[in-house]
Amino acid sequence: MFQWKQIFLIMEVHVRIIASQPFIIVSRSIDWNQQKYIEKELYLHLFEDHILSPTEKFLIDEVWDMSYRSSNCEIGFLYLHTNRGCLTFQVKSEPSQFINLYKDLKK
Repeated sequence: MFQWKQIFLIMEVHVRIIASQPFIIVSRSIDWNQQKYIEKELYLHLFEDHILSPTEKFLIDEVWDMSYRSSNCEIGFLYLHTNRGCLTFQVKSEPSQFINLYKDLKK
């Protein structure tokens, strides 16, 4: 039996993705007294009417703004300012194209 989330994701495939932005999640594990950092790459997808993350969907009207802040290390921060709060995504590449395409949709 399908779960609703799986059906929802299958339906999303039929809509055209305008842009995708990779981001990372870093988790830490300890194995045999050794600390390991595990980096997982995921994607934000921009559609005509919404932005989809692996865990949430935001309608374009729910997203107020998007901003980016670089840091001294190789990771920058993409901020999604929404009516549900500000979400932070760690990115390795500058998301200027993703942000500009989003702003074009908001016009």
